[in-house]
Amino acid sequence: MTLSEIIQDLYALDARLRAFELKYGVTSGDFYQLYQQGLLDDDGYEQSTEFTRWASAYSLKQKRLAAFEAASRQFVQQLKPHLSTQAFHLTPNPALMQA
Repeated sequence: MTLSEIIQDLYALDARLRAFELKYGVTSGDFYQLYQQGLLDDDGYEQSTEFTRWASAYSLKQKRLAAFEAASRQFVQQLKPHLSTQAFHLTPNPALMQA
């Protein structure tokens, strides 16, 4: 998976999670804790399916976010040796230029 695809996934997952949060008035993090602990009354098949989708989207976002953070740290580490002053010149990540 490319860095660009990871970032695009994050934006799409954010939109999906926001829709659930707007509907239920609960953060995805709080929902996920309740879901993992089995504390939610899913009130039938439809809500059970919705909760499963919400939990899946949240879990996937955490994985994509970890991948993005790792790629970001790696890119910053690659730039550091090229510092000639205290100023940090941030340039576009070449991994995104491949997309």
